Amino acid sequence: MSGRPEASVISDFVTDAAGRIDFELTRMDRKTLSIHIGDEGQVIVRAPRFVTREQIAAMVLKKADWIREKSGAAKAAAKMKIIHRFAQGEPFYYLGKAYPLHVQYDANVRRVCVFLNTDSLTIQTPVVDMETMKAAVLLWYRENAAKLVCRRAMHYGGLLGEQPARILIREQKSRWGSCNSRRELRLNWKLIMAPLKILDYVVIHELCHLKEMNHSPRFWAHVARLCPDYKQCRKWLRDYGAMLTFEVK
Repeated sequence: MSGRPEASVISDFVTDAAGRIDFELTRMDRKTLSIHIGDEGQVIVRAPRFVTREQIAAMVLKKADWIREKSGAAKAAAKMKIIHRFAQGEPFYYLGKAYPLHVQYDANVRRVCVFLNTDSLTIQTPVVDMETMKAAVLLWYRENAAKLVCRRAMHYGGLLGEQPARILIREQKSRWGSCNSRRELRLNWKLIMAPLKILDYVVIHELCHLKEMNHSPRFWAHVARLCPDYKQCRKWLRDYGAMLTFEVK
C-alpha cells in the first residue's frame, strides 16, 4: 500500500445573480485547480487538498458564464444522442436519413449480415445477441465510410489539384477530421451518418490543408471554392453533430 490518502468527493454548489451552479468536488494530491464539464453536462471540480472552500467557490463563480455555456451545450448534446438497443424499428442514420431497424432471425445463416434497403436497415442474424449485432453494424458503417470517403476525397482532390498520401478512417471523440504534414487525412467514420454535403465539407476542409496547413483567409478561400455553403455545414456540425453517435446499452 502506498499510504497516500484517497481522493475525497463531495457535492457542493455556489450561487450568483443568475442562479445556482452545482458541482462535484474532488480533493486530491495535485497542484492546480481545474474545472471540467462531463458528457451529461455535470460540473466537475478537481482541487488540491490545501485549497480552501472559499477559493474553490471564487474560481467557480469566476468561470460561471463559461460553465453555464459549456454545461448547457453538453446537456443539449446528450439529449440528441441515440442509444441503440437493437429493438425492431429503432432508427439508424445513414447519409442523413433515419432507417428503422429490421432484425431478421435466421438460424440457417452462417454469420450476421447487414444491408440497407430503401426503407430499412436490416440485420440478418443466426443469433439475437446485442454485442454480435453491434460488431456487425459497426463494421458495416466503417466499411461504407471508408469507401465513400475515399471516393469523395479522390473527386475533390482532383478539383483541388491535391491528393493525400493516405486516408485513414478513425473514431475520434472530438474531431471530425485532421490532416498532418505527411499528407495523411484522418476522417471520423461517424460522418457516414451525416448528410452527404456535411461529409463532403469535412473531406474538403481536410484536403484544403494540403494547400494551407492553417486556417488563414487563403485556406478558407480554397474551402469556399469547393464548398460555397461551408459556413452552414460548420453550423450543422455544431448544432447536430451530437446525433452522430453509436452508443449501445
